[in-house]
Amino acid sequence: MDNQLTSNITLSNASELEKQQLLTKLFWKILPILFIAYFFSFLDRVNIGYAKLQMQEAIGFTDSQYAMAAGIFFIGYAFFEIPSNILMGKIGARKTLARIMILWGLASAATMFVSTASQLYFLRLLLGIFEAGFFPGVILYLSFWFPSYMRGRVTSILILATLAAPIIGGPISGLIMTHMNGVHGLGGWQWMFFIEAMPIILIGFLCLLYLTDKPQSSKWLNNSERALHKQIMQEDRKGAVEEDSNSHSGAAVMSCLKDYRVYLLASLAFAAYCGSYGFNFWLPTMIKEMGVTDIAHISFYAVIPFSLAAVGMITVGRSSDKRRERRWHYAISMLFGAAMMALAAFWEGGLVARLIILGLAGFGFSGGVVVAWSLPAAYLKDKTAPAGIAMVSTLATMSGLFAPWLIGFMRENTGTNAAALLSIAGVMVVAALIMIFLIPAKAVFVSDK
Repeated sequence: MDNQLTSNITLSNASELEKQQLLTKLFWKILPILFIAYFFSFLDRVNIGYAKLQMQEAIGFTDSQYAMAAGIFFIGYAFFEIPSNILMGKIGARKTLARIMILWGLASAATMFVSTASQLYFLRLLLGIFEAGFFPGVILYLSFWFPSYMRGRVTSILILATLAAPIIGGPISGLIMTHMNGVHGLGGWQWMFFIEAMPIILIGFLCLLYLTDKPQSSKWLNNSERALHKQIMQEDRKGAVEEDSNSHSGAAVMSCLKDYRVYLLASLAFAAYCGSYGFNFWLPTMIKEMGVTDIAHISFYAVIPFSLAAVGMITVGRSSDKRRERRWHYAISMLFGAAMMALAAFWEGGLVARLIILGLAGFGFSGGVVVAWSLPAAYLKDKTAPAGIAMVSTLATMSGLFAPWLIGFMRENTGTNAAALLSIAGVMVVAALIMIFLIPAKAVFVSDK
């Protein structure tokens, strides 16, 4: 009785410092493992861009077949995202995330054994199916541990893994392919798939042992910390608008299918991601065609444009938030990126200069990505908003299928990269015009209220 009374007094007098100390502890317990997992999630879907430099000759597929293999991942990813999230609600976030990691790691490792384009299609599709629901699952899991005012910061840190994957993972892939090529009779690309898949399988098993579904069942929080965490989350929920129980229902989904706003918002994210996925899947090949033959060197040269793209995402995102403005940050970023893409198509100067120009294109479309994702929550505020945002995400994801195919088709039919780059630039220009003329002011201006 006395202990309970003391606990209640302690909670009622809990200082902001004590709350912050607890949240900091949660941050360092949970975020590192999820950050590493998301790093490998993105690396496993884009490392095929480096593998192509060796496996295209080993297997004998065309640019169009490669584009299909790269993009078919997103068919499985898009169509199985909702079923994966439904399953998470039944068996819990911890087991679901572990299942996703282990299965996608096994599928990625199995790619080392493919010998035909059809086998590659199958495993890439399987990889997308197994990885479906990972990012939404992580976001849901974080919502159990962190109050709403901290989730934006936590999520932005997590998304940095998508920037780290090509900047850090690219050179790692190049070094593996260069130094492991021929070891035990296997190609460097085979070793790359195997080596880069092993960490995520181990992390999956580690999640089963280390993570807990909810804070109240955590073994590394003591009783007072659990009570304080419960208080923090209860205070955070005060005044929050309860989500409608039908917000994910079939009726809500059908309503979204008829809502033109969903398609407008999806087109903005789709166009920005076309540039991103075009880079991820084709940049290593383009650098090789610029005269760089050593795969390790290709991977290090690729750091230049990927780094500039990362700067664009951070810079444009911060500026847009600071000025509370979306329309012109998106439109100018995309038009600038399209102009740089067009310049790169006709540039005949040195290698580094061309990579910088491509990097400036990346600066533009990466800025577009971060602004595009700030719009759905502001524009879709009715009861079907959750389903609408999910549909925007699904439609935007299909850019991962479209962009690689478009670039491969243009390269195969023209014999150069110019038409491919101009095609992506055209998509970006159309999206900028949609933002300027079709998205209303209430979606692109953030009020102080």
